[in-house]
Parts: sequence; C-alpha cells; structure tokens
Amino acid sequence: MKRRSGWWSIGLLFSMAISHAETHPKPGQTDPRVRQVVYNENDVIKLVGYVGYQTHLKLAKDEEFIGVGAGDTGGLDITANGNDTWVKPKALLVRTNFDLKTNKRVYHFDYETRSDPPKKKSSMIYSITFQYPEAEAEQTARLTAQHRIKNKLHAKAGKTNRSYWHCGHASMRPVEAYDDGVQTHLRFNAYAEFPAIFVENEDQTEALINFHIDPDEGEVVIHRIGHRFVLRRGDLVGCIENRQFTGGGRLMTTGTVNRDVVRETQANDEAAIND
Repeated sequence: MKRRSGWWSIGLLFSMAISHAETHPKPGQTDPRVRQVVYNENDVIKLVGYVGYQTHLKLAKDEEFIGVGAGDTGGLDITANGNDTWVKPKALLVRTNFDLKTNKRVYHFDYETRSDPPKKKSSMIYSITFQYPEAEAEQTARLTAQHRIKNKLHAKAGKTNRSYWHCGHASMRPVEAYDDGVQTHLRFNAYAEFPAIFVENEDQTEALINFHIDPDEGEVVIHRIGHRFVLRRGDLVGCIENRQFTGGGRLMTTGTVNRDVVRETQANDEAAIND
C-alpha cells in the first residue's frame, strides 16, 4: 500500500508540474522578433509586452476576430482587422490573462507588461504567426480526395469504341469520335463552332441530349451512347453513326459515370411548387 501511495504521489506531482506549462513563442530564423507558434487549443501562450510597443498576432486566413475576454480589460488595447490582431498595453503594470475568440478558434494568453524594453531587442516579440498542422493536413487530404475523384470521373470507363462514321456537310465532321461504353466523346476542330447535337430515335425523330464541354480535353461529352447523332448549325446538317451500337450504354447505379464515384443527394425541406 505504501508503494502504491508513493507512486501515486509522484504521478500527482508530475501532473501538477505539467499542468502549469506555458508555450513560449520561438524566435524566427530571419528575425527573432518575428515568431511562430503551433496552435493547440489547450495551450496557454506566454506573452510579454512593453509600454510603447504593440504585438501583432497573425491568425489563419479564414479566421475573423469576434471578441476578447480578459481579467484586466482596462489594461489592454486590442484591435483587429480580419485575421490580424494587435495587442498593446495601456498601463505601466499589467499582469493578466486574456482569451482571443475568432469564428474558428479560441487562443489563451498569459500576458504581462514591462515598462522598459530590454537592451537586447531580439528578446522582444513584434509578431506571432500561428501554424495549424492538423488543419493543413485536413486541407491537403481534402484536395487530394477531390483530385482523385476528378481523375476517376475523367478516366475512361471501359473499352473504347471508335467505330464512328460521319455523313452530311463536311464542316460538321468532328476530328475524333468514340465512346467508352458509358458516354460519347466528340472533338471538333479547335476553331470550329460547336453545333447543336440531337440523338435520333428509332422513329427518326430527334431529341435533345445532355452533354458538357471538357475544357481539359476540348471535347463535347454526351452523357449517353446512341446509334445516330444529328448535328445542326443553321442550315447545315451532319450526322454521326455508331456502327457498334447494340442498344445503349452500361447503366451506372452510382449516379455518376464511374462505379467508384457515388453521387449523394441531400434531403430538401422545400415543398414542390404544384403541391
């Protein structure tokens, strides 16, 4: 029992020692008065100010100042603009704590002022820039995921069919036509005007189709496979015939053109106009 009590006492003393630890901004490499601090919501940052000098706090780009709470609000002058905040003492002797609140985070400071600046100005703090490794890692992961999805959406969905033939006016002829089993791709001359595109039904009537322009490839991407497409521009008419058409493209249950990318829709609380 005594041994257990002894170990417990050492653990208590250790926890008391680290519970009052403070973060001291480290001097910058270019100028020691411009410093950096890695943000931690549980850290208390030690900050010493000098009469006649202000300290600049540079927060994240997407942060905006909301307010401040301090034990001695009358001893500090705190101003802010966007993600920039400036702290300046208004009295000779100030010893207090304050919390800086933004739209995203709360920063804790232990603050005191001294009347005379030190002879070694490099020990003073003119500016603190905060770093956010976790937020930066999340942003990198998010951008990587977006890039991966974009690559999947632009990837060929399957075997390429290039058995396409053109008829009609020569100016309506694309320089390339193929499908990947899900969508039809048409690429026209770089200086050509895109025509209106219709799909020809079995009864030889024409219907509008959904398509988009791929700016990276310079292609018209038709969101389906068809036997014959009709191209019109003014009085000019052309057609594109898929001679390997077997009755439509593959059906994707993901809601996209790629089986690995799933489209999710959110519920809408708005009522329909005709209800």
